[in-house]
Amino acid sequence: MSNLHAHAALRDRVRHSSAASAQPETYQAHAPIPHITSWSTPAMNQTSSPAGVMFTYVSFGAAAFMTAVGVWALPGDLWMKGYMAMANVFLVGACFTLAKTQRDEHEGKRLANRLEDAKAEKLLMGIDR
Repeated sequence: MSNLHAHAALRDRVRHSSAASAQPETYQAHAPIPHITSWSTPAMNQTSSPAGVMFTYVSFGAAAFMTAVGVWALPGDLWMKGYMAMANVFLVGACFTLAKTQRDEHEGKRLANRLEDAKAEKLLMGIDR
């Protein structure tokens, strides 16, 4: 069911329930309509396979090793190699922080959507009674 159809169905239920209670219907020009998404099913717990986790760790270790060998083999003074090593360590830390931030943003949006869905479901349950 699309959002438009869901909103129309909710509006019709509200009108029918208010007509059945014999109270005059009041029109609100800007009444909030709950956000109903097609993603209302609970999110499944997404876990990686053991092979996928091992591949991630091995890939990270290989990349760190190759970077360390590349910095060590650079032609130049020790301070240049040190600068490159510090820059690479900072880059790895920034990548972890970026990945964590994106994951937290995604989970926050998913939680907010689930809360909105729960509020809409509660509203619909109250209308059905």
